[in-house]
Amino acid sequence: MMLDSFFPVVIRSLALEGPHCLKIGLAYADGRDLPGFTPGAHIDVRTPSNAIRQYSLCSSPDDLSLYEICIKREAKSRGGSESLHALSQLGDILMISVPRNAFALPDAESYVLIAGGIGITPLIPMSYQLKKQGKRFDFHYYAACPEEAPFRREWRAGVFGPDATLNANVVDHPPAGLDTVDPQGAVMLCGPAPFMEAMRTYAVMRGWATEQIHVEHFQPPADAPKAHEEGDGRFEVHLLRSNRRVTVSADQTIAEALLAANISVSLSCEQGMCGACITPMLSGDADHRDCVLSDEEKARNTQIALCCSRSKGGELVLDL
Repeated sequence: MMLDSFFPVVIRSLALEGPHCLKIGLAYADGRDLPGFTPGAHIDVRTPSNAIRQYSLCSSPDDLSLYEICIKREAKSRGGSESLHALSQLGDILMISVPRNAFALPDAESYVLIAGGIGITPLIPMSYQLKKQGKRFDFHYYAACPEEAPFRREWRAGVFGPDATLNANVVDHPPAGLDTVDPQGAVMLCGPAPFMEAMRTYAVMRGWATEQIHVEHFQPPADAPKAHEEGDGRFEVHLLRSNRRVTVSADQTIAEALLAANISVSLSCEQGMCGACITPMLSGDADHRDCVLSDEEKARNTQIALCCSRSKGGELVLDL
């Protein structure tokens, strides 16, 4: 984690969004504008428990006086979400990073936005931008209990579009926006891993191409490869710009090996989900284990996630 990239903000607002979610408004103490961001972006937050977590920005990119994030209180919290719910008070100082975006809106003629649970957060700024641009889009939101869903008031007030739908399950109410395939369209999907896999399968069944479907993971999928797998071997990375070579052992990630060699690495989630450690790769055959790069990007072998991906064999040459 590059802690020198963090900066202090003040908690300006706290609001419950249903019984399980807390919306927090963050601002500079002096009221000046925060760094700009694009829809789908997230920030790193050093939580009161001292854990660093990633949260999608759910406020409008046009209003930089305040960042808003919405945190679900997880039953199996490792300390991050629980500490924000239990300890956050108005006026408290939090350290956050500048926004990063690994889930940006692609250029398309039309869009289908599909959210499950707290996965609605990165899609909200997308709906604001698409409405502003006059783009065609459908917005489908699924929550186990719609009466307790976060942002339900805005939803019913038509803030997210007049045709936006809020339903309890996809079996009785499949997303109608997927029924007509737009070859120039894009599907933006965020939610729990089983929900996203079901939606991806349904979209492909309706005729959407896999490259039209864009997803953001809050947790690695259950079948995602781990940073350490049985049979992993050692390999070398060549840092071309600094003219250094570092050996990565079987039980290390590239990031861990670089840090052990006193080489600065930008890290955040350390699970291959946030994109903070994506680094240009000049040559080599990478074993991609992240959830950020698309299949096409992985096939091009020009970038690598240092926190989880490895070499399939031989040296990797990095632009570091």
